[in-house]
Amino acid sequence: MNAIMATIVHCYVGCNAGSPDLQALHVLECDVDTGSAKIVQSVKGVQGTTYFQLDAEGKWLYTVVREKDGLVAASAAVRFPIGADGRLGAMERLAELPAEPPCHVSLSPDGTRIFGASYVSATAVSLGIDGTDIRSYVFPDDAMGPNAKRQKKAYAHFTFSTPPGRQLRMGVIDLGCDRIRFFDPLTLAVDPLLEVKAVPGDGPRHAVWSKDGRFLFVVNELGSTVSSFAFDGSKFSAVDRKSMLPEGFDRWEADGKTLATKAAAIKLTADGKVLMASNRGYDSIAFYDVDLATGRLALRNIQKLRGAFPRDFELMPGEKFMVVGHKMSDEIQVYSFDRGNCTLAPVGSAIPCWRPLCFKFGIIRP
Repeated sequence: MNAIMATIVHCYVGCNAGSPDLQALHVLECDVDTGSAKIVQSVKGVQGTTYFQLDAEGKWLYTVVREKDGLVAASAAVRFPIGADGRLGAMERLAELPAEPPCHVSLSPDGTRIFGASYVSATAVSLGIDGTDIRSYVFPDDAMGPNAKRQKKAYAHFTFSTPPGRQLRMGVIDLGCDRIRFFDPLTLAVDPLLEVKAVPGDGPRHAVWSKDGRFLFVVNELGSTVSSFAFDGSKFSAVDRKSMLPEGFDRWEADGKTLATKAAAIKLTADGKVLMASNRGYDSIAFYDVDLATGRLALRNIQKLRGAFPRDFELMPGEKFMVVGHKMSDEIQVYSFDRGNCTLAPVGSAIPCWRPLCFKFGIIRP
C-alpha cells in the first residue's frame, strides 16, 4: 500500500523589531490537509522585516531591514532567495532607503518595482527590484483627521497597485489624513483624479481589490469598519461601509480618547466571495459576504479568537485552515475554517513566536 503523502506548503512570517533572540523572520511548514504547522527556520540578526512580498514565481522574498537606530532609524531594501526546500538563503542588500523601515512593502504587478510606506515619516518610496531608480514622496500634514491622539499628522501605512488591465498606479494609504493617494510609480507624481477619501476619523489602514478589479475594499483601523469603493478606471465612488464590531460594543476606553480596539488586516477568499478583517482589542475576525455585482457587504459572523491582538492572518492554500498571528500573545495559531458558517476553531496548540505581523504562503511542494 502506498503511503499517503502530505501536501506541504511553506509560510513566511515577519515579526516586530526588538525580538529578544534577534530572530524576526521565520519559515513555517504547514500541512494543508491537517492544519499541522511548525517553524522549520528562523533567520537571525535581521530586524524590521515586518511586512514583505514574494515574487510571482516564489523564488525571492522582498522586504526591508533596520540598519541602525537613531532619531530616525536607517533602513535598506533587501531580498532573500527561496530554495527548493522552502528555506531562505543569504540576504542580499539592494539599496538604502530615504526613511525609516517601511511598515508595508509590495511589488508592482510586473515584478519590476518595490513599493514601501514608512509610517512615522509618512514617506512613500518606489524603486527597481535591483535597488536602482529610488523615488520618494512625503505626505503633507494638510488634512489630518479628527482623532487627536492618532491623527496628529500624515501616516503612510500601506502600498498596493491598481489592478491588471488598468493604467499602473501605486496606491498609498494615509491613516492620519483619511485618504488614499495614487502615484505614477516611476516618478511618484500624484494622480489627483484617483484620490480616495475615507470617512473622517476612520483611519484607513490596508486594502484589497476584488478579483475583477472593479471594487476596492478598505479596512479602517480607527473606526473598526470596512468600506468598499467602486472603481471604473478613472475614479472611485463610495459603495458601502460596515462595522466590524458587535452591536453595543464600546470601542472607546473610559477616557473617551483611547481606542479599546482597532482594526488590522483585510483579506478575501480565493473566489472573492468572502471578505475577512481582523480586530485587535476585540480580538476577532469579521466575515462578510461580498455581492460581486455591486460591491456591497453583508456581515456573516464576528469570530472571537483564542489569543490577543490578531494583527495579520492568511488562509492556507485550499482554504480549510487559517494561520493567525496573535501579536501580544507572542504566538501563531492555526484555526480550521468552516466556509459555510464563516467560523473558526483552534487546531492544536499555539506556536511560540515573537510578535508575528505578516504571513505569506509560498508554492505548494508535495
